[in-house]
Amino acid sequence: MGNNKKNKRGARGSCKEETGTPKQPNMAATAEPISSELASLAGPTLMEEIPGQKESSIAPVEPSLIELREMLVDIKIDICNILRENEAMKNNMDELKATIRGQNVEIANLRASLNKAIKQFDDAEQELAETRKIVDQQEEEIAELYDLQDHLEQYTRKNSLEIHGIPEQAYESTEEVVLKLANALEVPVCQQDIEISHKLSRRKGVKPIIVKFVNHKTKTNLYKARTKLKNVSFSSLFPASTAAARVASGKIYLFESLTSYRKKIVNKANEMRNDGSILSVWTMDGKIFIKTSPEGRPIKINELDDLDYL
Repeated sequence: MGNNKKNKRGARGSCKEETGTPKQPNMAATAEPISSELASLAGPTLMEEIPGQKESSIAPVEPSLIELREMLVDIKIDICNILRENEAMKNNMDELKATIRGQNVEIANLRASLNKAIKQFDDAEQELAETRKIVDQQEEEIAELYDLQDHLEQYTRKNSLEIHGIPEQAYESTEEVVLKLANALEVPVCQQDIEISHKLSRRKGVKPIIVKFVNHKTKTNLYKARTKLKNVSFSSLFPASTAAARVASGKIYLFESLTSYRKKIVNKANEMRNDGSILSVWTMDGKIFIKTSPEGRPIKINELDDLDYL
């Protein structure tokens, strides 16, 4: 291995140094302590034995001092690197522990905020339920008020009728129309039976006439006679009317005066009658009735939704 390599020969322990130094007496005695020291540092001696050769051919391999020093230096370097890595790992562990502590604090704060939010949500949900209950009660009260208002308004209309299909250029006063129509239907009505009458405003078409009678009996008698209107024409009521009035006139109808809500019900029922869903629709004293078949009994309609469940 290098200049310090030694070869043992025979049992006398003599050796030669390859450096060219003259042979020294008792060299084996000097080399044995060194070899022992090196052997103790380097560990067991590595020996290779070739089969068929004598004992003198066994050549021990021993590391030199320089190689040992290099090995020690490498070990020290490895130890220093390990220590630095351990120190860095310790610092990383400290930072990780600090981060974990911070996250634990943050999690605790978030948990507290979440609990607070949950409590606020529960309170709001309870308040919403109470508010919804109040709103439902108020909606019921409003519906009852609307229903009461509709009944009261209809009660004020109980003595009133509406006349449709007579153009305004055909007459001078609305009372004239009422008296002529009553006469054509053979219902005794005088001017004293009429409390008030006037034209209703309408954007398009012939304006209808509304008449309010002094008593309910007169109104009912005239309304029940409406079935005779099929035999009454505009020209028979106003034979002296102009051609323009006759063109503008239409079929004459007699209706009870209804509230706007009840008119919606009647209009929808008429649409269903035109579609064939029901047979007929009519009103009596503000109440709405329909029939779905000739043999069927009259059905009273109180609300729009009632028409959806026929």
